Amino acid sequence: MNSSGDAAESIVRMSLQGFEVAAKITGSGAKNVGALIIAIMKDKKQTKGKTSLTNMLKSGKELKVFSIKQDDLKKFTEEAKRYGVLYSALIDKRQKNSPDGIVDIMVRAEDASKINRIVTRFKLSAVNTANIKSEIEKEMIDKTIKEAMEKGVEVKSVEDQLVDDILSKPIQKEEKEVSNPNLAKTEKSPQSEPSLKNKSKSEEGTKSKPSVRETLKEIKKEQAQEKVKEKDLDKGFAKKEKNKSTKIKHKKSKERG
Repeated sequence: MNSSGDAAESIVRMSLQGFEVAAKITGSGAKNVGALIIAIMKDKKQTKGKTSLTNMLKSGKELKVFSIKQDDLKKFTEEAKRYGVLYSALIDKRQKNSPDGIVDIMVRAEDASKINRIVTRFKLSAVNTANIKSEIEKEMIDKTIKEAMEKGVEVKSVEDQLVDDILSKPIQKEEKEVSNPNLAKTEKSPQSEPSLKNKSKSEEGTKSKPSVRETLKEIKKEQAQEKVKEKDLDKGFAKKEKNKSTKIKHKKSKERG
C-alpha cells in the first residue's frame, strides 16, 4: 500500500481482498485524505468503518470527500442513515480527537445532492475537499482471468460479475499425494487393476448412457406406437362383431324362408 503525487493529486494503491485497487484522489485535501485511507486500511482490526470504506473503494464509483466539524459528526450520521446515504468517516483510530476538529466524510458522488440537503437543512459547515476515482488494476484483472480460464471457470464479460464468479467458484480439492511415490510405483495393490477396469466400465457406461431428453423422446414414441396398436385392435374387433352380426341375420332370414 502506497501513495504518490502532490497536494492537488494523490494516487493510493492498496490490496483489497486479493485485488489491487488504485484510488486517484484530487482536490485541496488529496494528500491528507490519502494518508487517512492508508492509516485506516493498515489497521488489522476489521471495523464497520473499514468494511464500509473497502466496499466503497471496490465499487469503482466516483466518490467525494466532505469535511465537517467533529461536533457535527453525530448529527450528520443520524441524518445520513435517515436519507439512506452510504458514507465512511475517515477517522484514524489512533487519534481519539481530530487535531483541527475537522472530520473527513467519504460519500458516493451520486449522493452529493442528499449531502447538500442535510448540510443546508441542519446548518452544518461542510467543504468538498477531494474527489476519488478508484479502479481495479487492469494487470490484476488479466491475471485473474488467466487463472480462471486455466481452472476451467467460465469468465463473464462484466468485471463486477467476473470478480463475484471467480470468488464464488470452489477450488477443486487436489488428490492426496502418496507419501512414498517410489513405493507406489513398485508395489501394486491386487485390487488396483479390477478397480481400474470398473472405473473404465463406469466411464463407458456414463458416456453411453442416453440423455434425459432422448429418454423422453423414446417414451413418447413408444406411447404413440401403443396407441396406434390399440386403435388397430379396436377396428379389428369392431369388424369381427359386424361380420358376426351379419351372419346371424342371414341365418335367421333363411330359417324364416
